[in-house]
Amino acid sequence: MNDETSGHDLHHPGHDEQLLRELHEAESMIIGAVLLEADILDTLTLEEKHFTLVKNRLIFKAMKGLQKKRLEINLVMVVEELGDDIENVGGVQFLLALANYCPTTVNIEQYEQIVLKYYELSLIKNSAHHFLNSYTPESAQGLYKALIDMHTNTNTDEETKDDIIMDLYESLYMERDGLPGVSTGFESLNALTGGWKEGELIILAARPSMGKTAFAIQLAWECTREKGVSMVFSLEMSSRQIMQRLLSSITDINMMKWQNPYKYLTKDEMPRMHGAMNAVYKAKLELSQNGMITLPEIRQRIMNLKREYPTEPFLVVIDYLQLITVKERFDRHDLAIGHITKQLKGMAKEFGIPIILLSQLSRGVESRDDKRPRLSDLRDSGNIEQDADVVLFLYRDDYYYPDSKSGQEVEVKIAKNRNGPVGTVKLEFVREFGRFRGGWMKREQGDGCVASV
Repeated sequence: MNDETSGHDLHHPGHDEQLLRELHEAESMIIGAVLLEADILDTLTLEEKHFTLVKNRLIFKAMKGLQKKRLEINLVMVVEELGDDIENVGGVQFLLALANYCPTTVNIEQYEQIVLKYYELSLIKNSAHHFLNSYTPESAQGLYKALIDMHTNTNTDEETKDDIIMDLYESLYMERDGLPGVSTGFESLNALTGGWKEGELIILAARPSMGKTAFAIQLAWECTREKGVSMVFSLEMSSRQIMQRLLSSITDINMMKWQNPYKYLTKDEMPRMHGAMNAVYKAKLELSQNGMITLPEIRQRIMNLKREYPTEPFLVVIDYLQLITVKERFDRHDLAIGHITKQLKGMAKEFGIPIILLSQLSRGVESRDDKRPRLSDLRDSGNIEQDADVVLFLYRDDYYYPDSKSGQEVEVKIAKNRNGPVGTVKLEFVREFGRFRGGWMKREQGDGCVASV
């Protein structure tokens, strides 16, 4: 349908007349479809801002106005709702032409997607134009937001109630192989958590020197052993230090030997180290060291890696929460921390991945007789506990009491588990290798102790 292109409020992506004709045709088809079958309006997600032609925006606004008033949507009612704007849309003749333009409503979804696509591209073009002209952090943030919004809008395929019920019904007659989530590498921990599940934000918290970084590195490695993909963001240590710790954990070689491996590695240890290096080289393990990394940068790197491996088991480790840089301004530090955990929980849901976020604990632990961590010890913000699906604490008795008979035992306490039981898993921590092993589990619901290899 021919129509002038004057009066556009949006910049179009490119100047290809064929593309503009396709867009204008889609807009006309949508309005014609509503005039042909008014109930179509209920199925559309479009708003008047999505239309590029002023005429079409005015007509669509009138249709939405009738819908809101619960009045019938037909040619006569649209003319009446337009009022004085009828002349601005080309009069009754233009409406009649639109009503006759759409022969069927079968392809309405296709036309809607065309309009939405061009709207999103126009927003990106405007943001890019603003960024290139002003070149400020604010304009860069605007461009980034436009790109993220487009990505988010194109990945919002929600399951319907029918889909969910059918999937659950099929699960009643289908035995599930393996774990529902990414394996932790420890049978006792898997028994409590079911593995790290899609969309979960897992908080791993401890006081300094409890082994939380070593534990997180081992969890990331266990994911790759199950043919998964792991990404470790290290905000405190360099990637080289993380790699050295991982290789020592895999080989059971003292970490101190990295000070001069050529001198200290024995003839027996050298081939073990070669084998470990080869295994890590082949593994889908990505390391990112940046002490000033921001949430947008974290999101971008996750998105890039997720696009490369869309179907593999996936795990993200961030070490640690309090070092993440926040560009936005907040009146209080706890609000900034809450913003971080909320955003990371959103990323976990959006990408369908588990994120393990390391966190410090407050010094209040040190002032108690029982120094085992509690949820109230999470430092800086109550939002940490609120946004987390799982909260794990590490505790070593020998750290506070050198004469303790616990030896190398480390308690891994699941203090919160949104989708499962809480309890304590006891593991052995060999500090010189940075490696956790075996152990046993105790559920707090009174199920007793369960042996674990």
